[in-house]
Amino acid sequence: MRIRIRIWRAMALSLAAVAMIVLISAAVFSCGGERRGGEVTIYISPGSSTADIARRLLDEDVIDDQKDFLKKADEMGVDQKLKPGTYRFIRGEPVEGILRKLEQGEQAPEARLTIPEGFSINDIAALVAARTGITKQAYLQATMVDGRRLPLEGSPGGGDLEGLLFPSTYDLQPDITAGQLVEMQLEAFSSNTGDAGWSNASGLGVTPYQALIVASMVEREARVPEERPLIAAVIYNRLAEGMKLEVDATVQYALGYWKTELTQADLEIDSPYNTRLYGGLPPGPICNPGLDAIEAALNPADVDYLYYVATGDAEGHHFFTRSYEEFLAAMNS
Repeated sequence: MRIRIRIWRAMALSLAAVAMIVLISAAVFSCGGERRGGEVTIYISPGSSTADIARRLLDEDVIDDQKDFLKKADEMGVDQKLKPGTYRFIRGEPVEGILRKLEQGEQAPEARLTIPEGFSINDIAALVAARTGITKQAYLQATMVDGRRLPLEGSPGGGDLEGLLFPSTYDLQPDITAGQLVEMQLEAFSSNTGDAGWSNASGLGVTPYQALIVASMVEREARVPEERPLIAAVIYNRLAEGMKLEVDATVQYALGYWKTELTQADLEIDSPYNTRLYGGLPPGPICNPGLDAIEAALNPADVDYLYYVATGDAEGHHFFTRSYEEFLAAMNS
């Protein structure tokens, strides 16, 4: 009886051990499966060393071993021959294939670049430089008007294209130039805003380009979507009353960078974009607004508000009023 018990105990322990091995194997296989497979697009910047590329590939789970990658590159004689650019890899593909692709420059046919609503030209230039082979200076140079035909009536004949560089997601060829990207953005502006209701501008007492300037302020000021038409209404109402707009976002634009808190010195910066100092609209847009802000600027709410102030809640709501006294009370509450 004791012998049988021992035998059954031994069998039970063996079965448990086998089960544990199966579970561990399954877990290892599962973890490996999560890391392997799937496409990833990676931009290799000019001047990247083989070690830099290996680190990037390791971070993206394209390779498992950085030292093995460097050793293989040396063995294949391609250590100093890897080319910059945008590449598409399959996670887990052989190291030899990855190195050949990098050596031959077999770049991905396209890369995706998402430009958020409300970015200024400088913001976009920095993003483009970080995500593509286009330098910030090259992009900025390409955004100068330079006599090109613009997609909006009343657009300036000089200066830059602020406001007209439509925020969207773009599929970029690896060898795209700054000029080609800017043209894509202008085309996107035309195709996406063509039905926005630009004819409404004259009824609001502005040109379509001036409505775009209003839209850019709405984009930067509004945090809650339903408040966009209200903020647009305040801007038009203040223009009609001959009041300075006093839009803080224009001060931030004049500074050249965005701040959450403005100092008194900031508010006094001498710039035609500072609507606390100068009346009327600023001379141009202060960012590149999205379609929702443009539609709000062309379809403002039918209200008589002249003031708004942030309530301080997490969502970013504003309190709106026509009364200066109510505005002061809300601001000081």
